[in-house]
Amino acid sequence: MLICGRQDNKVKVSVNMGLYYYSHQNKQSVFTKKMGEFKHSDAPDAKGKFKTLSASALASWMIKTRKGNLSKIISSLNQQYVFNRKKNPSYARKMKTVMNIVRKRLGKKKK
Repeated sequence: MLICGRQDNKVKVSVNMGLYYYSHQNKQSVFTKKMGEFKHSDAPDAKGKFKTLSASALASWMIKTRKGNLSKIISSLNQQYVFNRKKNPSYARKMKTVMNIVRKRLGKKKK
């Protein structure tokens, strides 16, 4: 392992197995800059409800727990859809169905 640095010790460059790593001690990480701070949701934990409930029951539960906030509901469902569309397409279709049910119940037309 090779470590080089300036006198003020703010930038370190280390070479390990052909990979270069740069660490800036007095700056935020690249991940934090791009993603921002992590914030916990105020919505309750689903505890398996996304998989076990039917589409209409899941829509009702989400409207109740997210207090009818359409953007929170659609965001949750869209995340499930995106993460599962390749490995579990039937589950992803269910999430799209729930999105449509929620939009219809809350009176929002799909774009």
